[in-house]
Amino acid sequence: MSISANISASLSRLPLAGVLAAGLLGGAIALPALTSTPAVSAEIKLAHFMSPRHPMDRFLMRPWTEEVAKATNNALTIRIYPGGALGKGPVAQFKRAVDGVADVTFGLPGFTSNLFPRTGVIELPGIAADAVVAANQLWDAFPLLAPEWARVEVLALWTNERQTILTREKAVRTLADLKDMKIRVPSKTQGTTLAALGAVPVFMPINRVYNAMNTGVIDGVMTGPSTIGSFKFDEVAKYFTTGMPLGRSPFFLVMNRDTWKKLSDAHKDIIRKTTGRDMSIKGSAFYIRAGKAGLDKVRKSDKHEVIEMTGSALAEATAALMKSRAVQVADLEKQGIPAKEILAAMGVK
Repeated sequence: MSISANISASLSRLPLAGVLAAGLLGGAIALPALTSTPAVSAEIKLAHFMSPRHPMDRFLMRPWTEEVAKATNNALTIRIYPGGALGKGPVAQFKRAVDGVADVTFGLPGFTSNLFPRTGVIELPGIAADAVVAANQLWDAFPLLAPEWARVEVLALWTNERQTILTREKAVRTLADLKDMKIRVPSKTQGTTLAALGAVPVFMPINRVYNAMNTGVIDGVMTGPSTIGSFKFDEVAKYFTTGMPLGRSPFFLVMNRDTWKKLSDAHKDIIRKTTGRDMSIKGSAFYIRAGKAGLDKVRKSDKHEVIEMTGSALAEATAALMKSRAVQVADLEKQGIPAKEILAAMGVK
């Protein structure tokens, strides 16, 4: 079994609180070696578009700010600006980091897919067994992804769990059921995949989906199952289709390049030791647990139905997804994107 699989298997046996505690403990162990810091103080502004109650704020970003403050005796502090306080809307999060509107930003590469065709390979169908594996794959392939991130310092890259299709009124049990349904997608890559299944992809930020579903503007959404809880999609969706080897949405935490250069060497060392692959695995581990919790919640409800596609329906869907992946990889290669090499670096045949 690979190191990634071992990590994933171990995390899957822990409750969410245990996963988070284990992740934080792992960070805390390194702290005694990080206490030699310069006297110069600095504050970093971290911006995201979600509520401060969102689990990524509470269980990933906020613990990180506390870890850094402790390691530097408060010489380096990170102040979180949630809910679009430094700029509304999630689409411009990467640009805000590049331009220095914020020192650090959280966002999704899929919102500006044209900037991240290499990173977007992780969004193709059938790439990873789970989100922790996907996080490791992103870091394994990072030397090939790096040209897309040259304008920032990458702190973390991770993904959610495999996408689920949530629908408002019509159950999706086969590909035929998906035909002509208007389904929100998180990126261009996943829109292309969904179109290959016969649906009509509609792109919109995740924070607009609830109202769009509630008013019937869209028939459903393709998203990670963690959103069932964090965005209350159980209030607007009745059916939850799982089982298909759909892709995943990657996330980033990046720092403005000038901010990074201004940090002392000691502070840079602390940032490196508290982010990177380890932070990414923590983010993915959360999504594994939160996704399971979301699906468990609706499984227990008599107002919802969780559909696991199996048998001939799954075989048909899988064949269509793998064909779509092959076509998208070929298209990327024609554009000069080394998609095959990226997949090989990720350990995907």
